[in-house]
Amino acid sequence: FPFLPLHSQILCLVIMLFSTNIVAQSQQDNRTNFSCPSDSPPSCETYVTYIAQSPNFLSLTNISNIFDTSPLSIARASNLEPMDDKLVKDQVLLVPVTCGCTGNRSFANTSYEINQGDSFYFVATTSYENLTNWRAVMDLNPVLSPNKLPIGIQVVFPLFCKCPSKNQLDKEIKYLITYVWKPGDNVSLVSDKFGASPEDIMSENNYGQNFTAANNLPVLIPVTRLPVLARSPSDGRKGGIRLPVIIGITLGCTLLVLVLASYWAYGYCLKMKTLNRSASSAETADKLLSGVSGYVSKPTMYETDAIMEATMNLSEQCKIGESVYKA
Repeated sequence: FPFLPLHSQILCLVIMLFSTNIVAQSQQDNRTNFSCPSDSPPSCETYVTYIAQSPNFLSLTNISNIFDTSPLSIARASNLEPMDDKLVKDQVLLVPVTCGCTGNRSFANTSYEINQGDSFYFVATTSYENLTNWRAVMDLNPVLSPNKLPIGIQVVFPLFCKCPSKNQLDKEIKYLITYVWKPGDNVSLVSDKFGASPEDIMSENNYGQNFTAANNLPVLIPVTRLPVLARSPSDGRKGGIRLPVIIGITLGCTLLVLVLASYWAYGYCLKMKTLNRSASSAETADKLLSGVSGYVSKPTMYETDAIMEATMNLSEQCKIGESVYKA
């Protein structure tokens, strides 16, 4: 189309790229079988994984709204504090869903309110992170145009899921968790993340040992119990928030200890000075007493003649008391 104006060429190119993405999604070979097993219960409570993403899905409240569930149920399943609504980007969550058969396929149907610019493809790949695809949504909503959706209308989006078969239940497999395979994943990494057997993962999903073809597609993770997801992203955030508080408390306690130590040292020094002064005063008194003791505690004996001479024969002029005379 070189004969078209530049802006028209750009528009055509964008349309071609968008169409290519849709065709690519429709041609993706999802080898995981999401059909309803004949020996499985008609419905079951299970889980799908969800990755917290900015800007709209970094809170439990916003995520719970698109899954028709409560923030508390997601928090409990995801090993989070019930009141901790804030999330960290790329934090992995477990979302509880009710899985059942729709036709011959297993889905967890959830209602979504269409916003400005939404399409089946956009919502499936962004809001629901490929837990469904636009073809499944179109099959369930045949009267709606995939790309011209009325704003505010409620559309049912079927999320891929599956209930354990009787054989799996006999092996104590309680849940088949729906997980969207990431480009950097491998069987060993995913099995460690969910506490699942690598053999069970490979058996449930027909990709062999190489899951490269499963990139950005939902797969099933068989587990015997609900996994305890790592809380490192949330903990890192909490640690970042609490670090200044911890530093402040540490500095405050250190300062308090220094003040108390200084006060104790001052009191101790003051006490020692007082004791030293008391000891010095006592020592001085002892010295004075010992100095005068030679005079007051040991009277000198005089001869009678000397006394009479000194007092002029006990003259009245020398008398200063009843029987005391000066000499």
